[in-house]
Amino acid sequence: MAKTRMTQHRLKPEALSRDTPASWVPFRTTRDLPVANDCAGLGRALEAVETGLKIPTRGYNIFAVGEPGSGKTSALERILRERAAAEPVPDDICYVYNFDTPDRPLPLMLPPGTGRQLGKELERMYTELERMIPRVLSQGAFGHIRSSITADSKRQLDALISELSAKAEQLELTLEESDGLMRVSPLYRGRPLEEAEMENLPARTRQRFEDRMMAFQEHMDIFAYSRRLLEIDHEQRMVAAETRTVAPLVAELFAGLLKTFKKLPPPVRQWLDQLQQHCADNYRNFVTVEEVGEATNGQPELISDAEPASDTDARAQFHVNVLVDRTNETGAPVVLERVPAPSNLCGLFEYRETAGALSTDHTMIRSGALHQANGGYLLLQATDLLSHENAWNSLKRSLRHKEIRIEEGMGQSERPRLAGALKPGVVPLNVKVILVGSHDIYYLLKTEDDNFYRLFKILADFETSMPRTRENVLRIAQFAGTACREEGYLSLHRSGVVRLVEFAARRAGHKERLITRRAEILDLLAEANVIAKAAGAKAIRKEDVEQALADQHFRHGAIRAAVSREIDAGTIMIRTQGEEVGQINGIALYDVAGTVFGTPVRITCRTYVGRRGVVNIDREVELSGALHDKGSLIMIGYLGGRYARQVPLEFSASITFEQSYDEIDGDSASSAELYALLSALSGVPIRQGIAVTGSVNQLGEVQPIGGVNEKIEGVFDVCQRRGLTGKEGVLIPVPNVKNLMLRRDVVEAVKAGQFNIWAVSTIDEGIEVLTGCKAGKRRANGTWEKDSINDRVQQQLERYVQSMRSFIHA
Repeated sequence: MAKTRMTQHRLKPEALSRDTPASWVPFRTTRDLPVANDCAGLGRALEAVETGLKIPTRGYNIFAVGEPGSGKTSALERILRERAAAEPVPDDICYVYNFDTPDRPLPLMLPPGTGRQLGKELERMYTELERMIPRVLSQGAFGHIRSSITADSKRQLDALISELSAKAEQLELTLEESDGLMRVSPLYRGRPLEEAEMENLPARTRQRFEDRMMAFQEHMDIFAYSRRLLEIDHEQRMVAAETRTVAPLVAELFAGLLKTFKKLPPPVRQWLDQLQQHCADNYRNFVTVEEVGEATNGQPELISDAEPASDTDARAQFHVNVLVDRTNETGAPVVLERVPAPSNLCGLFEYRETAGALSTDHTMIRSGALHQANGGYLLLQATDLLSHENAWNSLKRSLRHKEIRIEEGMGQSERPRLAGALKPGVVPLNVKVILVGSHDIYYLLKTEDDNFYRLFKILADFETSMPRTRENVLRIAQFAGTACREEGYLSLHRSGVVRLVEFAARRAGHKERLITRRAEILDLLAEANVIAKAAGAKAIRKEDVEQALADQHFRHGAIRAAVSREIDAGTIMIRTQGEEVGQINGIALYDVAGTVFGTPVRITCRTYVGRRGVVNIDREVELSGALHDKGSLIMIGYLGGRYARQVPLEFSASITFEQSYDEIDGDSASSAELYALLSALSGVPIRQGIAVTGSVNQLGEVQPIGGVNEKIEGVFDVCQRRGLTGKEGVLIPVPNVKNLMLRRDVVEAVKAGQFNIWAVSTIDEGIEVLTGCKAGKRRANGTWEKDSINDRVQQQLERYVQSMRSFIHA
């Protein structure tokens, strides 16, 4: 019976892996295949992306989730660039001087490529105005006009001076002009007196002159007032004349500009009108102080107090700061921002140092990723975004209000000392943002931030695997071939493709699935290519891929090798031969820095009289996690439901993972613990050459676990080093059979009858394989088949109850 049971549950070699049919790889090398132009296995995610891209409504941005290396970013970038290529090129984005509010630079949107051209034309116009305005004001007909105005003003000034001199003579005073100032002195005996001489005059004479000078001061005040009015009149007449002369020149230049740029948006034309008016009103910005003096024939006393603006200020008013230049671009922009700090998203100010402080103007505004992506698509990594302070808030604010706002000090930990402050006008935002991140980040933002779902309504979930179909095998081959072309690798031989597909299935953990984490495939190709070239091969073959995998296994195997040495030396005590009551080999799965491997671990169980029930030693000393504790409690439920229908469970048992000093978690060893307990209660020994994995539920059903391939191979390696006898093997849950993609040497050992893999669905099936004894069925009267495992367990539990009661009543 035992042999029948073991044979019944033993898996055939063909169940341990899956080969790829030759008809699925109908080519010699991947050079025969077309370039990959789609993303295999990403249908659900790509459909979500397409939906998000089609909806222009605010809030339909996309959050793409998936594991690292699953091809999210590369797939999204390809889709976005293909879509963007058919869309119109958005406007240039510029900032210009705001004549109404100078501290609020004005944003302008211009047709693609127009910003740079307009900036060059205005620069040329400024140079032309600098050259032409002084020439117009110093040559030709305007010279006569200026001379006439100046002569008329001088005649009026001379008349005022003559009138004032007459008043002075009446009071025996003399009037002298020096450096534009009028000096009054008394006349004594026909000559003017110096101030020192005044002190030597007789008191009555000195008093008389002082009274006259005081009386004359009223005439001086009237003269000063009249002279100032004359100067103002002169300035106004001169400005009016200059303006009438300059205005046609300015108008002509701007008319030529508008002929060059015929299709400018209304806001741009309005700003150009303001600039034209500003030039006409402030034409002296284009004239130096020396040129002003020359233009007025050396009559500084009749020149306005106003001076020309500095060349830097005047030129800046003409400067078009092109933040985003779409010259020579085709289609909508696709921007990948690798460092999404607030300043890199929304833009920033540059500064110049002035008198110990920092100053800036509209010419020093710099664009951010939102400016560059405006009218197109912005692709961001969520982890990068959240790692920069205030970056997430800046992005949310921009998307919520559909505008890009640049603020001084954005992205700076300390606000600089500024001379004046700018608050640029906002730029209208029209962008589709795609965030790429993990499931954890997505659910964290959705839970903690009320605005998140309002802004990112589309979830694109990139799955880690795809069905193992002929179509998808060809897609993996095309992907690998395209990667080889792009990287300059050898092409991939069909045998190499078959091994690559096996690798993809193994990493997917399923015979009928293939991994979609392209990074792992690319890494494997890179290493296999070096091996193939070193061997002088013309293509990457199966053996090259095998060697690359072996090299990876070796490089990452330091911890695995250390554990193996401890087992081989007997330091970690593992039995693989004989039989033992209450002892079984479970399988531990290690995942250290991405290296996953399995190794057998000894589980022991002792039972005795008592009422403590099943005591898990690892749980008692707090070396077990919640999932392991759950598995232990489920085991107690199984015992109660099966063996305590008429009598209570009154016994004590202790179970532990021997030589385990780190925390244990997971319930994949719960079936092994239960087998050890049943062995201890029944007194039936367990074959030590069989290791066990699988969780159990309260109904006694064996449930699937993770890492089944690594666990089997870990046990196989230990047994192989000790010498295979054909009695060794691993007991796994039936649902895990579909996950088997074992190494070739394991499969060959099973074919040769040197190693075994059994699959069971229930604890009863498993205990029969482990002990060779019949588990036994419950009879109609509630008892078990005589001498079966279940019968022996039931009898032992009842003896414990009787012993406990006898002890209590003794």
